[in-house]
Amino acid sequence: MNKLKKTLALVAVLAMTATAFVGCDDDDDEDEESSTTTAESSATDESSEDAEASEEAEEGDSESTDDSDSSTTAEVPTPDGTLGDDGDQLSILCWTDVDLNAMFEVTSAENATYVNVGSDGTEASEQYITYFSSGEDVDLYFCDADWTMAYVNNDEYSASLSALGIDESYYSDAYSYTVAVGTSDAGVLKAASFQAAGGVYAYRTDLAEEYLGVTTPDEMQAYVSDWDTFWSTAATVYEASDGVTAMADTIAGVWRAYSCDRTTAWVTDGVFTYDDTLTTTIDTIYDAYTSGYICNGIEQWTNDWYAIGYATGSLANNTMGYFFPSWSLTSTGQLAAAEGYDSETDSFNDVGTSGLYATTAGPSGWYWGGTWICVSPLCDNATAAAQFMYDMTINAETMKEYAVNHSDFVNNQTVMQEIIDEGSNTNTLLQEGYQDQFPALADSAASIDLDGVATEYDGTVTNDLVTSITSYCQGGLSSAEDCLNDFLDTVAADLPDVTVD
Repeated sequence: MNKLKKTLALVAVLAMTATAFVGCDDDDDEDEESSTTTAESSATDESSEDAEASEEAEEGDSESTDDSDSSTTAEVPTPDGTLGDDGDQLSILCWTDVDLNAMFEVTSAENATYVNVGSDGTEASEQYITYFSSGEDVDLYFCDADWTMAYVNNDEYSASLSALGIDESYYSDAYSYTVAVGTSDAGVLKAASFQAAGGVYAYRTDLAEEYLGVTTPDEMQAYVSDWDTFWSTAATVYEASDGVTAMADTIAGVWRAYSCDRTTAWVTDGVFTYDDTLTTTIDTIYDAYTSGYICNGIEQWTNDWYAIGYATGSLANNTMGYFFPSWSLTSTGQLAAAEGYDSETDSFNDVGTSGLYATTAGPSGWYWGGTWICVSPLCDNATAAAQFMYDMTINAETMKEYAVNHSDFVNNQTVMQEIIDEGSNTNTLLQEGYQDQFPALADSAASIDLDGVATEYDGTVTNDLVTSITSYCQGGLSSAEDCLNDFLDTVAADLPDVTVD
């Protein structure tokens, strides 16, 4: 699979979904077609969000990295000589420098430079192809979760990490699903992630206490520990609230939380595959929606999506909670919006939910989004590239420094457990006394198993499935069979290189 035809097919679908991007936020309003920021000047360009996160981290534990028990998992890798090593700068492609600025502060890679290929994560997948063909310098580049595997499976645009002296043994402490996503269909490790974007159930503590008698996240977890328990709890909440409060925010949110329960890949040897769990899931979501356990008529990325989490207004208390990934829990993310954050004014409106949320791992482990780093076959600065990959995806010391300074959930289980044990993370959006989202995220990320399951088509399939199920739930399709057939027809149209029976 040496051409990127399938990537372009994916892009057309991704563009319709406004996919959120984690590692490199697409909130930047940069319009340059190509710009560079050197490591030496990057700190001065740090976004206000990063500055706030950094201040909170310093207040929580300003010395946390000085006496760290973290240890590196391996020595700095040595490139195998198949890539060039005479370049004068380490060129790293992305579409925003938000995360890179924080990385430049901790990496010892020399002459690291940010190259901007556009202002949107979805657009970048196309812009990379244009950039590569231009002959401009490229050593490393960042990929969004939904299209990482399209590049991983393309030898023209991605080299094996073994060219940098890195193999899978370096990632024994990484969350396993991130290694699966970074591994090609041929079993070659070609990308590594510096973060884990696990998902949690973020719930209203006041409603949980009123309807369930729950006062702690541990007590809440018992009510959402698996899917049967979750939907049973949903029935209790719906009845206790006189039909006002649904347990889940959206159909799309529910599917995200279900999505990593699969045990077979969507596509195997070019053929689309599914089993009885798909039809069971369609039935389950339909029954939950029509019973009022999932908010009716609410779509992600709309104002109403946030308003159902308010304690005031026409949609007040319509949901007990949200299925949110790690990046939704930041100071300006989706949880903040459910607490009244207005991005236009960069301030909070009083909607009655400030500090009323807490997090649990929920009924299953899942992830949404994330960022993987690939090495270009055109890399001409292999030593610096190996150092950067080591510092940001392997070295526990620098990964911990980045996590504390940038408030990011990094892809190292030992590092994250140390931060959890130290109690150094504080998220003021959450209920006082339970203001660390990292324990729930760690539980979720650790339970994800995508070995042999992840494919480059997953983003497209997810979008198509959510669209078909939503149509079925809202009356656009008359039966589960129609829903399944509509889904399969859409997949066949969106993935013309895949056989769909």
